[in-house]
Amino acid sequence: MAHQVSELIEKFSGLIEDTCLVDGAEFISIDSTESCHSGSLVFVDDEAQLPKISPSVLVTRKEIAEKLSNEPFCVITVQNVRLAHAFFKQAYQEYDSRDSEWSEIHPSAVIHETAKLATGVRVGPNVVIGANSEIGSGSQIRANAVIEHDVKIGKNCIVNAMANIGYGSILGNRVNIHSGVVIGNEGFGFAQDKNRDYHRIPHTGWVELHDDVQVGANSNIDRGTYGPTILARGVKLDSLCHVAHNVHIDEGTLFASGGCIAGSTYVGKRVMASGQVGVLDHLKVADNVVLVHRSGVTENIDSPGMYAGLPAKPFKEYVRSLGASKRIDKLTSQLKEFKKTVLAKL
Repeated sequence: MAHQVSELIEKFSGLIEDTCLVDGAEFISIDSTESCHSGSLVFVDDEAQLPKISPSVLVTRKEIAEKLSNEPFCVITVQNVRLAHAFFKQAYQEYDSRDSEWSEIHPSAVIHETAKLATGVRVGPNVVIGANSEIGSGSQIRANAVIEHDVKIGKNCIVNAMANIGYGSILGNRVNIHSGVVIGNEGFGFAQDKNRDYHRIPHTGWVELHDDVQVGANSNIDRGTYGPTILARGVKLDSLCHVAHNVHIDEGTLFASGGCIAGSTYVGKRVMASGQVGVLDHLKVADNVVLVHRSGVTENIDSPGMYAGLPAKPFKEYVRSLGASKRIDKLTSQLKEFKKTVLAKL
């Protein structure tokens, strides 16, 4: 299907700085620079990425566009190419989760008679939806997912295959739950007796995922002991992340794969954590913190900035400590050589 460039420009005028239009310009698909063709729209954020074959539309930064001349294609300049990539592709070439090969409600689905499904909800094969659950319009529950009783799911959400949404969980609008995710499992809480045997403490709280949250494949978010475990608006978790009971992750925070947050910890707004970062229990992490290099957070972080290492420390301090370690290694080697020389002379 061909898309008119003029319509794209009108739709995303707030993102676009300038255009160099070709009359009647249109594109058929959005492609990488390596696989583009004459009907492609492509994104270029680095001059070295410029395609060898002329696409139909090139989206790039102004300083790159200024180096082009007399090109046969349309050029659109934006300040943030990656952001344009996200919005344009969502609009014209979205990931297809509609399962349109099935009927709107697959006959193998088991839906309790008290569950309420709004208009346009799609339910895939072997889905189970429990009593008193509510699912908003446009949401999709894909094959073999389980929605337990008293769950509330907002509009335009996706619950992917094999996910389990535990009872009483609350999902806002446009929440995306990837395959194998478990939401609202019982938290890891035990009491030890004098014989050092463990006894389970029942977790009777719930999980709240606010609007635009995404939870990556095979991640787990535990229900609270009494109250909620909360992921606020726009939180993004990569695959294989774990969020323990009573945790509160605030707006716009992102954890890459393998992130682990222990119980009753508060993580502030717009925190960014690279892969395999861990945060201990009952801590507070300030807004606008960046955690890298497998950081291990063992005490409160009160100020924004970049942190690394175990225990996590400000990045400059972490780098200095790496340098000191290298110097110690060098001195150790020199000492060994000196010892050999001395012993040889005795």
